[in-house]
Amino acid sequence: MPGAGAPRGRRDTNQGGGTTVAKERPSRWSAVALVIALIAVVAGVVALVLTRGAAHHTVAKPTVTPVAPPPVSARTLDEPEAAPTAVAPVRDPWPVLDRLERTAAGERLYVKATTRGASVELRSSFCAEARVQALVDAALPALREQGVARVTCVALHGAAVFVRTL
Repeated sequence: MPGAGAPRGRRDTNQGGGTTVAKERPSRWSAVALVIALIAVVAGVVALVLTRGAAHHTVAKPTVTPVAPPPVSARTLDEPEAAPTAVAPVRDPWPVLDRLERTAAGERLYVKATTRGASVELRSSFCAEARVQALVDAALPALREQGVARVTCVALHGAAVFVRTL
């Protein structure tokens, strides 16, 4: 067709036009807001990492209400006074378990400990490894001092791999 312009093979693809807008430099306030947001995110992540591990390690101190002494009567004066019963200190196995978790993690044998009364359950996919069993056996005397009666290593699928009774 005459007057239709250049043939298709000879068209220039670098022709101007379109909806381009001249680039403007971002305002100073947007840069300041971005820096403040980044600092807040970093501070939040640091706070989360520092406080995350402490949630399951806290042990509530038992509240002991003082018992009023019985009224003094002639009958109680003749009997020898019984010694007040001492409240046994609360035993906390978590320092030992934390040390066990960190030692195992240092050797890339990850273990997660939980307590159920006087029983400790270790969850790991490495329970069958001889090194994990050696680490647990090394921690048994310290756990026995803290009043732990049984240590069970459970694989991630739920089967108990080994049990140590103290």
